[in-house]
Formats: sequence, C-alpha cells, structure tokens
Amino acid sequence: MGFDLIPFLSFAIPTSISPGPNNISAMAFSMNRGYLKTLPYILGVTLGVFIMMLVCAGLSYGLASIVPEITTYTKYVGAAYIFYLAYKTLKLNISNKAKEGVEARFYDGAILQLVNPKGIFYGMTVYSTFFSGIIEDKILLTLSALAIAVFTFTVVSTWAFFGAIINNYLKNIIIKRIFTIVMAGGLVYAAIDILLK
Repeated sequence: MGFDLIPFLSFAIPTSISPGPNNISAMAFSMNRGYLKTLPYILGVTLGVFIMMLVCAGLSYGLASIVPEITTYTKYVGAAYIFYLAYKTLKLNISNKAKEGVEARFYDGAILQLVNPKGIFYGMTVYSTFFSGIIEDKILLTLSALAIAVFTFTVVSTWAFFGAIINNYLKNIIIKRIFTIVMAGGLVYAAIDILLK
C-alpha cells in the first residue's frame, strides 16, 4: 500500500494548527515570558509528540485491540492535565515587566503529550490509515514520528511567537488579562470537549 501525501496533509495541517492544548498554552507562556523562556516547554512538547507517535505506531502494528481501553483512561487523565494547564495560564504574571511567574517547563510539555487524547487520536489515525503501508518498517516509522515532531515544533513555535508579539505590542494589562482568560477558557473548553466524547 502506498502513501498519499495530499490526503495526509489535508488531515495533518488543520489538526495541528487548530487551537489546542499545545498551541494555546505555548502562546500563553510566550506572552508572559517570551519565546526563549518558553522554548523548553516547546521542546518538551516536541519530545512528547515523538514518543507518542512511536507508541501509536506500535499500537497500530500489534496492540490495536487494547486501544479503546487506553483511550478511555487517557481521556480522563488528559482532561485533568489540560485543566491544570488552564489553571497555570490563569496564574500567569501579565505585568509588562514580568520577571517572575509560572515557568514553561520542559516536562510539562512532554507530559501533556503523553496524556493528550487529541494527540493519541491523531497518532492512531495517522498510523492506522495514512502510514499503514509503512507500519512494518521500523526506520520509516521512526522517521515519520520525527517528521511529525519537527512539524509540531514549527506549529507550536509559531503560536508562541504570536504570544511574544502580543506581549511586545499589547501593553494594556486589562486587555492582556482578558486575553489570558480567553486562552484559559479555550483550554477548559478543550478539556470538556474531550470528556464529552
């Protein structure tokens, strides 16, 4: 079975660039601390995505029968962790001269991927459909997981740059607080949406 790039990109691009826990939290952290101080979090997200894609490839290859059970448990753990990120977003120090505040840590980004139901669904979809023709080739699977992780880094970095730009040009604290509340609300919505599925 071959690999069709256009159908894959039609699925992957909208799914990756849409507002979700990775993108919203990276933007919020970057708005507060700047891109460079958010970079460890983004790198954690990237590593987590790489690991999760390898896990999803393995599940697609040999353990597909237990996926419904895994999805059920990760749904609750993932929603709880996204609620935690919403809480951290609300706790951000949004003053124009913020030196202290919630840090964007590497392991927060990595853990998010390991419990992110959207990421697991994404990985299972990719490896059970678009990449099913390469599922037995360990090298191609590893390269595909790496490519998805690099793509994720690019997308999440773009959202983080947007947050840094907002911080540089948006000096009104009240508007920044409203923006932060909206971002936290987006995370809460994502968590509730996961729980209702």
